Formats: sequence, C-alpha cells, structure tokens
Amino acid sequence: MIEPQILDHPKDLLLRKERIPHIWCPGCGLGSVLSALMDALRTSGLDLKNVAVVSGIGCTGRAAGYLNLDGFHTTHGRAIPYATGLKLANPDLTVIVFSGDGDLAAIGGNHLIHAARRNVDLKVICANNFNYGMTGGQGGPTTPRLARTTTTSYGNVEKPFNLVQLMAACGASYVARWTSAHPHYMKIAMGEMLKKEGFSFLEVIAPCPTNFGRRNKLRDIKLLQRYLEQAVLESQPDIAKADIELDSPILCGKFVDLERTSYLAALREAISAKVKVYDFRGDGRVPLEEAPVKPAAAKAPGKPAEVPSERPIIERPVQIKLAGLGGQGIGLCGLIIGRAAAIFDHNQAVYTQEYSPEARGGASASSIIVASGQIHAPYVTEPDIMVVMAQGAYNKYQKDVRPGSRLIIDKDLVRPKDLPDSVRIQAIPATRLAEEIGQKVVANIVILGFFTALVPHISLTAMQKALKGSIPKGTEELNLRAFETGYDYGRGGTSDRA
Repeated sequence: MIEPQILDHPKDLLLRKERIPHIWCPGCGLGSVLSALMDALRTSGLDLKNVAVVSGIGCTGRAAGYLNLDGFHTTHGRAIPYATGLKLANPDLTVIVFSGDGDLAAIGGNHLIHAARRNVDLKVICANNFNYGMTGGQGGPTTPRLARTTTTSYGNVEKPFNLVQLMAACGASYVARWTSAHPHYMKIAMGEMLKKEGFSFLEVIAPCPTNFGRRNKLRDIKLLQRYLEQAVLESQPDIAKADIELDSPILCGKFVDLERTSYLAALREAISAKVKVYDFRGDGRVPLEEAPVKPAAAKAPGKPAEVPSERPIIERPVQIKLAGLGGQGIGLCGLIIGRAAAIFDHNQAVYTQEYSPEARGGASASSIIVASGQIHAPYVTEPDIMVVMAQGAYNKYQKDVRPGSRLIIDKDLVRPKDLPDSVRIQAIPATRLAEEIGQKVVANIVILGFFTALVPHISLTAMQKALKGSIPKGTEELNLRAFETGYDYGRGGTSDRA
C-alpha cells in the first residue's frame, strides 16, 4: 500500500503558517488579493529578503503579519509615510503597501496623494470594499452614492473618490483597477508594479459581505457575483469613465503606465552635483567625493570621522530648552546647538521645536538633548538648562524650571520670579548688546555666545562651525560679531540672580 504524501503548497514559503487559518470573514475578497500578491512575488525573480510589506489599520492590516516577509503593521493612515521612510532609508528594498480604502484614502489620504505626486517608489495595493469594514461598516470616501452603511442609513449622498483618477492626477507612474474576482489580472498587474520604478497603485474592488453587503442586501457570494457582472474589462480604459456608483459598471484595466522620474532619481538629477552626494540613503553611508567617483579615491562608506580632541564628554543626557517669542530666532539657536553637538563635537543630539497657535509673536521653544552615549527619550521633560528671551515665554515655561538647574535670560526682557533658591540665574542684556552692534535681530546669537561661554557641553569650535553653516550668506560678519559679544560677556563674568 502506498502511503499518501502530504506535499507543501507552493505558497507555503510565503506564509507564516503559525498564523493560518486567517480570520477574514467568509466571502471577503482579501484572501484572493493576498494570494495574487504571493503569486506575483513567486514569479517576480526578486530576492524576497529585500521585500517589505507595510499595512495600515483595518482588515487588510493582517496581510503584513500573514506574509513570511519583513513587514510592519502601522497605525491608522500611516502606512504610506512609514513605507516612504523605509524606502528612503534603504533604497535596495522593494516596498509594498497593502491596505484598505479607509486607511489609504481617508485617514491617510494626504499621505497617499503626496506620495503619488512625489513619485516615491512604492507599490500600493488598495483593497476597496467601500466602507470601514473592521470597525463596523461606517461610510468612507469610496462609499458609492445611495449605498447604505452604519453612518449612511438612508443612503450615502456624497460623491465618492474615483481612486484611479485621483492617483493618475497626482502623477502616479502606474495605475490599474481590478476586482478580487480577477485573480489572473491582479497577478499580472502586481507583477508589473514590482518591476516598475516610481509610485504604482492598484485598486482592487473587494467584497465585504459582512458589513457593506449585509446593509445593501448583497450578502455572501452575491456581492462578489455582482462585482463580476458589473466589471467591464478594457485594454485602454478611459479613466474619466471610471467612477463607481452602486449599480454602475466597474471599469477595470490598466489606466496609467508611463515612465516618470522617481523621487530618489529626481534627487540625484537635481541635487547630487550641487551637494556632492550621489547615493541618497537614510543611513548616511554615502561617498562625498566629486563625481564621477574614482574607486581608488573613494572613501569607505560609513567610515567614522576623526573625533575632535576638544570633544566634551557628556556622561548623561543634558536637557536644554530655549524659549522666546516667535520671530526671535529660538528655533535657529536650537538647531545650531544640535548641529554643533552632533556634527562637529561628534556627540549625540535630539532637537525638537514647539510653537503656540498664533505662531509669530507667540511663545515658542526649541528643545535639545545632548549626550555622548545614546539618547533614548526624544523630548525634554526636565531641563538642566533653560534659556529665556521674553517675559511671555518665561510665564509659559516657568513651570519647567526645576531646582538645581541653570536659567539664562535676557536681563532687560525677563523678570524671573517664584523660583527655587537653588536655580542658578545668569543674565545678559542680549537685545541691548545686539542693538549696539547694529541689528536687534541678532540678539539670539548674542545669547548663544553667552550660552557657549557658560555651558561646558558644547565646544567653542563646534559652535562656531555650526553657526557659520546655519546663517544666511552675507550675514556672517554681523552674526560672528554678535556671537563674540555674547561669548566675551560670559567669559568676562556673569551676573547671577538678575
């Protein structure tokens, strides 16, 4: 007797079998879409170690977890920006976004249109089931007019997105539409997308019998059967006729397939020669030589630069907060400090900004954390050093001044009060000194020089280099004079307790 053999399914290698069976509803179209993607990947010739799948929130979010590939399940509407970051950090990856119409076209709609406009090299598969299926069947931006959902119980009155027309208008290099009843054509489209450079978009009309079908009297197989009957397949479909109404034909086919410079290629074309960078990568491991780079003269990618001898050793993260009013250059000062620490002192630095709603004229702040080791928290919570240039900013951020910390102020503009005795206050008439130099606008640079003279965490050389690289051309002399004025004031003796 011949023992029966249990053979592996050809797609098993692409599935995380421990997560199977899937949890999608009976009659759902997502299984067909995922199966077509696996077929396309198997025949693509790609090294699957260099393929990553990103999904958003919704029923489609399961796809990244079911596939035995590198994958990430993002928060709602953020699949596109995450995938964009992934691609820019490692351009060697083929990055696929597998998500739904609610995630991509509603909450993530802004990301979708701008990724298409930039022609970021992403392969986006949008399973459109005309509603928010996972969260109970609410109406969304693709819900056809007169369709019933939990939020359109009398029928939707809004015009839905024509997603393929939207993507074409935004500049996508490849745009196609099929239904989940067309696995062969889905596979062909996905295969073409995997070979295409630039932003590719495939809309798949997929049934949601549990929510959308139930409320529109098209449960179980009837919904898929309806889509199959409504589908009109054309070799050169007219995208202007691709609107989808509840009972209208569903125009399918390839709408756009053109050659357009991708985002990274555009960067290389427009900027490489100017900045002497010919390989844009998120890891920063790029040669900086003149093009064309001669192999013998090329630096080894990622080779660490020499550490300056005067580099301050910062044993624990030091939190610095600068506060003032919009227009005082608080953000620029924070940026200069961060650059000085990270680029020229070869320490670590994290930099963030915050503004009040009124922006210019309202209180604003920039926060920097510097350390010689890794920084694990990105935001300043308990400043070791505060620099304040306006009373309004002091009133807003006084609560952040902690006992034992250092407070640096513009003595003519800030009157500190209600502070612990252990706070060390160091004051400079920064704005007055800037006016004596000739430009009130450089008061921030005066106080930056003062800060450099007092604080041991940034070297003078690093701060000077960062300053020169951060100010507009033609203002170097004025800004350097302002910096030296503040620095000399600090070195000459400061006034504690203004």
